[in-house]
Amino acid sequence: MPRIKDLPKLDRPRERFLEKGPDALSKSELLAILIGSGIKGKNVKQLSEQVVRKFRNKFLDIIVDDLLEIPGIGEAKALQIVSALALVKRFYEELGPKDNIVLSAQDAVSLTSEIRDKKKEYLVCLYLNARNALLKKEVISIGTLDKSLIHPREVFGPAVELRAAGVVLLHNHPSGDVGPSKQDIEVVNKIIEAGKIMGVNVIDFIIVSESDIHSIFTDIQTSKNKTTHYVSDGVQNSLFDLLETEQSAYTPTVKKIHKIYFSLDERVKLGRFQLQNRRFLGNKYKLLGFIEDIANEKCNGFNVFCDIFAGTGVVGERFNEKNIKVIANDFLASNYMPLKAFLGTSKVDFEGIEKKIELLNGLEANEANYFSNHFGGTYFTLENARKIGAIREKIDEIATDENNKAVLITALLYAVDKVANTVGHYDAYRKKLDTIQPLRLLVPDFEPENNVNNEIYKEDANQLIRKISCDVLYIDPPYNSRQYSDAYHLLENLTAWEKPSVHGKAKKMDRTHIKSDYCLQSASKAFADLISNADCKHILLSYNNTGESKDGRSNARIDDEQIINILKSRGEVNIFERDYRAFTTGKSDTDGHTERVFYCKVTK
Repeated sequence: MPRIKDLPKLDRPRERFLEKGPDALSKSELLAILIGSGIKGKNVKQLSEQVVRKFRNKFLDIIVDDLLEIPGIGEAKALQIVSALALVKRFYEELGPKDNIVLSAQDAVSLTSEIRDKKKEYLVCLYLNARNALLKKEVISIGTLDKSLIHPREVFGPAVELRAAGVVLLHNHPSGDVGPSKQDIEVVNKIIEAGKIMGVNVIDFIIVSESDIHSIFTDIQTSKNKTTHYVSDGVQNSLFDLLETEQSAYTPTVKKIHKIYFSLDERVKLGRFQLQNRRFLGNKYKLLGFIEDIANEKCNGFNVFCDIFAGTGVVGERFNEKNIKVIANDFLASNYMPLKAFLGTSKVDFEGIEKKIELLNGLEANEANYFSNHFGGTYFTLENARKIGAIREKIDEIATDENNKAVLITALLYAVDKVANTVGHYDAYRKKLDTIQPLRLLVPDFEPENNVNNEIYKEDANQLIRKISCDVLYIDPPYNSRQYSDAYHLLENLTAWEKPSVHGKAKKMDRTHIKSDYCLQSASKAFADLISNADCKHILLSYNNTGESKDGRSNARIDDEQIINILKSRGEVNIFERDYRAFTTGKSDTDGHTERVFYCKVTK
């Protein structure tokens, strides 16, 4: 990488600043001057570009810990940046009073950024005049939100004194999950009712965390494809008005399925493994009969089946026949490789694969390597970790083409799953290292002749949907705020094999580029975009209700009413239900868990 002093004078931030002034510099160039110097392999300009790209419009709210996650940013540089931001904010606040107009949830959040990283729960109220200008910001309570502790007079007493026309309430969740809790809903309902009596509009109730927000107003308006601005066409609605008029246009048919399905493993050849022989969150293997019955009943005679959030790929494989083309897609490389091996490889020399697997199993791995240095003694025994690293290196040497490489990496990923000291994912490892069986790779067992016309992708589903067409679109997105890139970071690292820096006790790499919108507050918006751009005849959506979870992060991101409203924009909706106990992250249990498949016959 070129050093700053090796760049032409006009490309150096300091020199450009002195010659042309600050307006001639980009944000990253201004930051480069503040940081001062780069790190090994990356000059200061490249480092500052990385920082700006990572935080974007949240740059002003970053804290020291955020910056320490970036390789090369130490405590001194992080303090420099955060101190400079704090200094600018302080001078700006002292310039004098100004009108802060609150027209959206983002406006409200920007005025209360100080509560986002608090360790205790805060309830803050913004009092607004008829122009939605801020009159006052006041902390209503500190501590767990409870309807028995929050009295409406604490919110509306100042509103009467200020002659406020409306209020926006903001509440932080230190846990990081911005899904409304039962207590949140009770408090909101109590305050909304009081606001109607007092004649003060309760405009919005917003839940914030360090990295996410959830606006009730935005959710309601998004579900109706309406503007998320608080004032539209001169009209300011209250949450009471919106909730009072929020009625579903029609009730979809719900069919409860009581049939018992048996998942009988097919006979596996000695020394081989099948696609479903892997632990994975949300795996649909035990629900295949349920899904297949619905497809056969509703989608008769299809030729192209698309599994656009394929995960392990078991649903696509269920319909993979010579006369059916399967389109399988997953954003994670550690899912894409098995999809490519099992569903995308139409020509394979199994004898050659067996010889390479035998070679990999026989490798001596006595020296430390990238993988054993980071994951040995925790996720794996030191011996297995050394061997995993050595095998991954060897695969790049002996793979003859991309399909051959996909088959070998898949064999490694499935073998790794068998010896991992985890509960099935890599958010954490078990405290006691008692998984001591040796690593052994097997050969994948599949029928390549069924894969001739299949298409395998590793793309963002919302981008891919604009490029493909199919008869049946099967959608199985993430349900809750748990990012799959967090749960399977180690397998992503092993698959890509770029040997990035890792951080924290769990040894996670930077995963910004593989985060899913379906785990965020914007999930319903992403889903609406996907459905509106789908070129298909039938839509099948797997989306469970996750019941009442003890851990809020397990609660569904998109509620039933939003799902139904979005799907019915394309045609009539039916819902199929059956009780099911899912494989979770092991930290929470759910009551009333129901697996549902929403079916939409596309007519619009």
